[in-house]
Amino acid sequence: MQEEKLKNLVLYCNLVILVFGITLLLLNINMISVIHAKASEWLPVLVYETYSTLETSFLYLLILLLIVNILFIKIRDLKPFKPYIISLTPIVAIISMLLLFLNPHTMILNPKGWPPTLFDRIELGGIITIILFCCFTVITIFQIYLEGIIKNYLKTVGLIIGALLLSDFAHESGHAIIAILASGEIEVFYPFPVLLGGEFNAGYVGFSNVSSNLIPLVILGGEIFQWIIVSIIIVILHFKPKYRKNIFILTLLFIGLLDFPLYVINNSMGLPHWFLVGSTNGDIMIFSALTNFPIWAFNIIAFGQLLITGLILYKLIFKNRRNPIKEDFTP
Repeated sequence: MQEEKLKNLVLYCNLVILVFGITLLLLNINMISVIHAKASEWLPVLVYETYSTLETSFLYLLILLLIVNILFIKIRDLKPFKPYIISLTPIVAIISMLLLFLNPHTMILNPKGWPPTLFDRIELGGIITIILFCCFTVITIFQIYLEGIIKNYLKTVGLIIGALLLSDFAHESGHAIIAILASGEIEVFYPFPVLLGGEFNAGYVGFSNVSSNLIPLVILGGEIFQWIIVSIIIVILHFKPKYRKNIFILTLLFIGLLDFPLYVINNSMGLPHWFLVGSTNGDIMIFSALTNFPIWAFNIIAFGQLLITGLILYKLIFKNRRNPIKEDFTP
């Protein structure tokens, strides 16, 4: 009974934060002040701008996270996905708070000026939003504790981060390996997240001495490696059903399946690759510019891959719930 009361308390706290978040969004007060600069040492044009709550994605993201947690509190028939989703929400919240200061460009909707975008000062709306984010993070961690999965949560966070880094390494290695196979030289190799040119990128590979007709293939190398990884994982999950709830393998699968579609769809709208992090002018946009392959055609392919992704996940995970392996929170 006591545990049920605490869960209801968590629900009410989430609802209160949600009301505050929506109210703050509608008030449209100043959120953050930044400095826009041309990305060139020889043309140091500085533009100072202040963005409001409606002009940044910070509050929208908080409202989305709150709605997700509220739904997963009320809907009790979503195992084994419920603990996984709840576990991700505080990670996203913490990353968002860091990015607001380290790379505000990703938080601004239709930013004026030119990257890099540097943090200048936080306004009243930003201070209140940070407080709401901190409250949400603490409440969500308490919610995880109430679910009785705190130990496995810590393991799962480590596995998710490990899968993200491995997928990142594989993507950037795809560029590097194909560049080498094309008789090129690798000048810069960042296989993990890095801040470059005012944007927080998942990784970066700089190469040279590659024939111009092979450069598009090198640019597509990251996706080629992701598709290879996805194919291997699907084969593993088909023949080894016990891995269908392994969070490390599922994270690799999700990233691989979403990498290309999000590159195309988000970059087409001027959004970062992974909504919060990643380039706004990534591999697919560059490939399109080099080959004149139309972006609209890439969008059709991307939505087609999302449809295939849904069918694959349904077959491998949802359809097999009639004979569950064991619905627990096992990494």
